[in-house]
Amino acid sequence: MKLEEFPNNKISELLSWIKSEEDKQFWSGNTFQKGLNPKTFAIHLQRLNVSSHCFIGPKKSLIAYGEIVFSGLNNGVLCRVIINPLSRKNGVGKKFIGQLLIWAFHEKSLRKITLNTFGHNHPARKCYQSVGFKEVAFKKNFRRVGNRWRDLVIMEKVHPTIKI
Repeated sequence: MKLEEFPNNKISELLSWIKSEEDKQFWSGNTFQKGLNPKTFAIHLQRLNVSSHCFIGPKKSLIAYGEIVFSGLNNGVLCRVIINPLSRKNGVGKKFIGQLLIWAFHEKSLRKITLNTFGHNHPARKCYQSVGFKEVAFKKNFRRVGNRWRDLVIMEKVHPTIKI
C-alpha cells in the first residue's frame, strides 16, 4: 500500500465507517457540529490548510484515511485518522501514519506535528507512540461524549533531524 491523495468519490465509503454520534466525536472532535454527511465533508476537504490522504486496497476499496492540517509556520496537526474496520489490528494504522509522517516531514518540510486523542483510546495512543509521538499534555474530563466526560491526550512528534 502506498500513500495517495484522498479522492472525493470515496467520501460515502469513508463516512460509512462512522456508525454513531460517539464514533463521530472520536473521529472528528467538534469539527462537524452542523452535521457530518457527504456534502459537509466535501466542503471540509476544500479547506486550503487541509491535506487529506488514504490507502486504497487492491480491489479499489478504502483502507485508511487521515489528514494533515497545516497550522502556522512549518507545523501541522494529524487529524481524523481512521482505518477500515475490516483492516484494524494488523499494522495498517502504523504503516499509514508512518507514510503520512514521511510525506509531511520531507515533502512539506514540517518541523513538528501534533495530534489529539481521547485518553481511553489505548489502541490509538499505542499506535501513535509506535511511530514516535510523545504525550505532551493530558486534559482531564475535557470533552463530553454522550453522557460521559472524556480525557484528552495531546501528542507531538518533532522532525527526526531537529533537536528542540
